[in-house]
Amino acid sequence: MARRAMGCWALAPLWLFACSGDDTAAPTDQDGGALDASVMDGADASPIVTADAYVDAGFDASLQPLKPYERFVGIDYLGGALLTSIKVVTITFQGDDANLVARLQTFGDKITSTPWWSDSTSEYCVMPKGFPCIGPGTGGGHVVITTPAPSLLIDTDNGSGSTVVQFIQDHIDNGDFPPPDDQTIYQIYFPGGTAIKFDNSTSCSSFGAYHYSATFTPKGGGKPVEAAYAIEPRCSGESYTTFAASHELIEAATDAHPGKDRGYVMQDYGWLYFGDEDGDLCDYPFGFVEMTESTFNVQRGWSNKSARLGHDPCVTQPKSEIYFNVAPEAGKQEVYLGVGESVTFDVQAYADGVTGAWDLSAEDISSRIGENPTLSFSFDKTTIKANQTAQLTIKLNGKPSQAVAPYVIHSVGGAGHHWWGATVRLK
Repeated sequence: MARRAMGCWALAPLWLFACSGDDTAAPTDQDGGALDASVMDGADASPIVTADAYVDAGFDASLQPLKPYERFVGIDYLGGALLTSIKVVTITFQGDDANLVARLQTFGDKITSTPWWSDSTSEYCVMPKGFPCIGPGTGGGHVVITTPAPSLLIDTDNGSGSTVVQFIQDHIDNGDFPPPDDQTIYQIYFPGGTAIKFDNSTSCSSFGAYHYSATFTPKGGGKPVEAAYAIEPRCSGESYTTFAASHELIEAATDAHPGKDRGYVMQDYGWLYFGDEDGDLCDYPFGFVEMTESTFNVQRGWSNKSARLGHDPCVTQPKSEIYFNVAPEAGKQEVYLGVGESVTFDVQAYADGVTGAWDLSAEDISSRIGENPTLSFSFDKTTIKANQTAQLTIKLNGKPSQAVAPYVIHSVGGAGHHWWGATVRLK
């Protein structure tokens, strides 16, 4: 996005979305808000190659006569910074819950060297050379701040007047925080009673956590360094806190400086409508894809490779889980309609194991952000099995508030899976 992309975890009411820095009111999500023209026009980066030579065909995949799951959209590399050897500095406050602090310190020391971390991040590399790729991280130390936690801190869309940034710089200056570098992330866990305001949004009301970066000067001077930080308000207990923290870590690693140079982000409009980063795509609004890693509750991260192999794009997929979904036929990822017009196309079902039939439906997501829906849908059949085809008819009944009217196809049968890629745009 052209604006600051807040890797934030928003809540509605306690929905978590982790943001990278922009949480305007509509849509209220990790990185929500209006998209710039290049995104709305379906612009996409050149194809990339991951560490195992897996090709991310990006937006173009939806136009090719591939197997349905091979047309799955992916997140693309825009050339920005990655945290390929992340160092997690865990920052807490004296007087906070001692047991929770100890757990958060262990989390910061160990979580980025686990299988979950590798599954969520290791396929993302600095391109076009293909290296370095995101590898295991380390703990960057523990800081327990002995002064009382502030009751209010403010961060801003453009960084101007940010007391969050000043708070971090002050603690670098007095030696509390280790020196910044291009792989460090300051992960700050505020106790209850501290509110964070980001422009017009408030922690634990509009968002649950966020990550961003700023230019910090080492203690005593020296060359300024762009370093990452993650803000973790105390919105609930440990399970919520580590889930939000894990979300921010995978997003910071894959999109380290979201306000200055984007890393890996989704560009296909429907998919990014509620957030365009690694964590966002496996989070709000259709449930939180979570798992347990090393006794901690964490968020599953997005994998281009898993998606394009016909598996759950949110990894690690449990061995007992059978993934199923439907994909629009090639060339119908986006369709163009005038008001009153309709279009009919095939959706093709697939699964990565033996499963029964599941239910099909489609939803205009405008109502989820307080706007009037303009699309209507009908299927020639509303249940489907793997390797079957159904026909979906979409009609544009009115002029959308934006040039694009995104929708989602739901596949529900015990579990629920969704295809966001098909969008309708006003002619």
